[in-house]
Amino acid sequence: MLGKYFKFLSNGKPVHARNDSVIAQAPPPIDRIVPLMESPVFDRPESGPVIDTAEAPAVVSNMLDIPTHGVRTQASELLNRFLGRQPILDLGGEIVGYEMRIKKAAPPPGEGAQLLQQMVDEMLLSSMEDLNVQKLRGEKQIFATISAPSLDTGFLDRMQGAGIVLMFRPPDGPLDSVIARCQELREAGYRLGLQQLQYREALDDLLPLVDYIRIDPALLDALQLGELVVQIRSHGDFELIANPVESEELYAVCRKLKLNLFQGYFFAKPLPVRATKVDSQRLRVMQLLNLTMNHADMAELEKQFKPDPVLSYKLLRFINSPATGLLQPVRSVSHALVVLGYDPLYRWLTLLLFASGQPDHRTLALMKNALVRARLTELLGQKKLKPKDQDGLFITGIFSLLDALLNMPMETALASLKLPPAIEAALTRREGIYAPYLDLAIACEEAEDQVIATYAAVSEISAEEINLAHVQALVWAEEVDLGKA
Repeated sequence: MLGKYFKFLSNGKPVHARNDSVIAQAPPPIDRIVPLMESPVFDRPESGPVIDTAEAPAVVSNMLDIPTHGVRTQASELLNRFLGRQPILDLGGEIVGYEMRIKKAAPPPGEGAQLLQQMVDEMLLSSMEDLNVQKLRGEKQIFATISAPSLDTGFLDRMQGAGIVLMFRPPDGPLDSVIARCQELREAGYRLGLQQLQYREALDDLLPLVDYIRIDPALLDALQLGELVVQIRSHGDFELIANPVESEELYAVCRKLKLNLFQGYFFAKPLPVRATKVDSQRLRVMQLLNLTMNHADMAELEKQFKPDPVLSYKLLRFINSPATGLLQPVRSVSHALVVLGYDPLYRWLTLLLFASGQPDHRTLALMKNALVRARLTELLGQKKLKPKDQDGLFITGIFSLLDALLNMPMETALASLKLPPAIEAALTRREGIYAPYLDLAIACEEAEDQVIATYAAVSEISAEEINLAHVQALVWAEEVDLGKA
């Protein structure tokens, strides 16, 4: 499990290799190069009749250059839209799954909108298949929200259903054909979920096939939300997903009302009402980060480890893990520091900064999201920047959530860390050589397709490259065991 982790820490070089960074002149911020689009619109797919593209108006069929009903065209056409993700958390803060999505502004209602939604659905499913998103299925569920007519697409018959949850809104009309298709999908290994459920008697035959029900808590007050939860629970033992949850207050309400799962990025935002005191272990890690950044003498580094037996134990446990490939075990902190070297030590300490302290639901989710963001930032920029600048990509990505981790403004959080100017510029002003790749990685989390396209154009990275890097980052983050950090 830790093999890729250690290789990543050493960056493919001997673990003692040094790589002094040289800061390049910062380009203008991204919004001065290409104006940002409007804020994302959260689309709410509507179901409708299946429409053959041969009968659709040309102006609509040209909007997405792919056919419907699961008929493939060239692979490049299936990867020309950006795949986004959103984590789904349980009550303990563990990420139990990801919803993969292609977010586009909601089209105007009508026949063209129904066709466009089915085309976007099939673009999503085909991208998931081609990018082998199933790699994540070992521990995580993969959620995909589609319209009810898209349940009949041929893509679902070719894909492996195990570990994939299909979320859809049941149509208003008769449900016989939908129920029959859902039974087929269940037999193929898929799990099913309903969104924005409004109970009616016709759903009684569909509900036994459903595992998840998604609720928008922002549409109801606490009393209405509680009544809805009670009503849903009376019809079955469902996993209830609250989405979107964008604040700690709303999360607390949903917990009290016994919702099981939570979807949104509430955990990635600082909480102004909480104390901002940094615990002692994180303070020690930050001191070690500064010493390592300045290539302090190994004796001085060892001196910082000695008063903290937990920190020393974690270092020795990591250096002696099978991933390092050492023939003889390392018995002392001084020996471990020499074997590891400055650059891999710095990266290990950045992960340790997130893994330190007493983990709560926010910290656990934050750690995993920071790993994905950092790795994605690195993958996006490693072919674009000079080798001497590449080490800063991961640090920029993971420290971009430092304000949420320490619950303080970014400038305050960075004050005790002596970071290179290029990293600080990206984190505080979104300027410099690392900023475009960080912005692009963040956009992949929750932005609309056009927003991602804006950052992609500035970075000169194709949709196919971004999607592949995105899935690789998710898979990598699942293979990293922070308990070993």
